[in-house]
Amino acid sequence: MAEENTLDQTNSMQLKDVAEHSPYREQLEQILGFYVPLALQLLTLRDNPEFMQATIKATVASGITDVATKSDVHMQQLIKDQVIIAHLDWQFWGEEGEDNVNEYDEAKSFLLITDPIEGTNNFRSRKDDQWGSVIALVDLKTKEPVIGIVAHPTKRLFYVGVKGSGVYTLQYDEGGELVSVQPMDKAPEKDIFTYNASPHFEQSLVEQVGRFFNLGEVQPDILNASELDKSRKIVHIPSDSGECIFEDPESGALEAIRYKGTIYFKTSNEMAAVFVILNELGGKVTDAKGEFWHLGINTLIAARTQEDHSYLQGIYNKTTC
Repeated sequence: MAEENTLDQTNSMQLKDVAEHSPYREQLEQILGFYVPLALQLLTLRDNPEFMQATIKATVASGITDVATKSDVHMQQLIKDQVIIAHLDWQFWGEEGEDNVNEYDEAKSFLLITDPIEGTNNFRSRKDDQWGSVIALVDLKTKEPVIGIVAHPTKRLFYVGVKGSGVYTLQYDEGGELVSVQPMDKAPEKDIFTYNASPHFEQSLVEQVGRFFNLGEVQPDILNASELDKSRKIVHIPSDSGECIFEDPESGALEAIRYKGTIYFKTSNEMAAVFVILNELGGKVTDAKGEFWHLGINTLIAARTQEDHSYLQGIYNKTTC
């Protein structure tokens, strides 16, 4: 028992150090307090057929659908309840339904943003390296994201960035207890680029992605690939330093912080978390016009280095008419 207490105290000190001198320390502790248990229960929800019932939001020509499961909606409501009950001065934005607001509430202090399951098709298909959950906090005085948290529930791993305080990975055990806090590596986990060709694209964006494909060589599908995998092409595109590989894991903020860089031809407000994390790592994140995060953001170019951001910006510019 004494050994367990020592471990708990050590981890508490490590977690405290993440934002020890930050003006957002209290908000971080509050968010982690309710969000970590909720994110970790997503695997349990997936094993319940009732929570896996899905609503189709859009269908692309290939037949692949963009969906929201009852797990998405349920998780979003649980997070919203925490904000409504404990944080009357916080505005709430959620990916699903009527919570997808498009205006700031100037009477509030903070805006909490969440996409409860990013990569829902991967979640449903049990592609467990390719789905996550995300929360961000925006300071409404400055309209700037100040806390970004991206969860990888199947690994019980949370990427946590706090403006001015760095980025950390929080690892939990099967019982939901914190076991380690480490500074996040500056090098990406996966040394390739990604792009997003989400199935809910309108026709103009489908054509833009087609121009992106024409910049390089689309690789053939692997033998016995699923229909979902066939809809996500691997593309090799030339660069000054050789040939760059682009994949489409369709995992939102999770891919943007794990890979070398990414182009999102269409995205949404949950990418606020990416701005905090990559900026704290010394990377660069903008929309396609080179602008900082803003409510209503709908494109994204993110990279671990300024050089790679410039390369991706050039690629994006070649896809526009």
